[in-house]
Amino acid sequence: MRGRVFLVAVVLGLALGAGYFAFSGSSGNGGNLTSSPSGPLSITSVTPVRGAANAPVTIFEFGDFQCIYCHQWFLNTEPQIVQNLVNTGKVKLVWKDFDYYGPDSTSASEAAYSAGEQGKFWEFHNYLYSHQGTPNSGWASRANLVSFAQSLGLNMTQFNLSFNSGKYDSLIKNNFADGQKLGTNGTPTFVVLGPNGKTVQLVGAQPYSAFEMAVNSFAGG
Repeated sequence: MRGRVFLVAVVLGLALGAGYFAFSGSSGNGGNLTSSPSGPLSITSVTPVRGAANAPVTIFEFGDFQCIYCHQWFLNTEPQIVQNLVNTGKVKLVWKDFDYYGPDSTSASEAAYSAGEQGKFWEFHNYLYSHQGTPNSGWASRANLVSFAQSLGLNMTQFNLSFNSGKYDSLIKNNFADGQKLGTNGTPTFVVLGPNGKTVQLVGAQPYSAFEMAVNSFAGG
């Protein structure tokens, strides 16, 4: 998030090395946040989810495929979360694009969702971060995204039909609006949702320890 990690919701703030996290028991309208079919933490049939559907804790990532700090988090923190929290059934990880850097970011999101139709959203997600260049340098051009899809062995007829259809325009706009409702103004921003509706919001390329502490904070209600 352009080098800044700061407190974004103040109920109880705890310093944690390079950044901060904040507890929140309710949303802006006074009700507990929930993972429902509508609202800023919605999960629908097209929402990319990694992990068990019944995992008690959900980590929502609002990210941008061109964001260098999202890339850092992908390299340094996400593997530990997957190994220690997702694969053990404690957490599910949900992707919400927040296309902060502009049109190429939006194209990258469209391409990833199109790959998801063939069961390869996360493979495309990983490929994008593994081949990330400087923001808005052209590395995520539509032509390059098509080439990435070919490299992953996707059915290109199906991919191109989806990629060029504009079918994900509304989803991408809604995800951005949802992020703004939660106070997101950069990437990566995370909302950790506990089983009781309480949340912990984390901003920036936070270390694994921040997420572990957030998940553990829900123990005992």
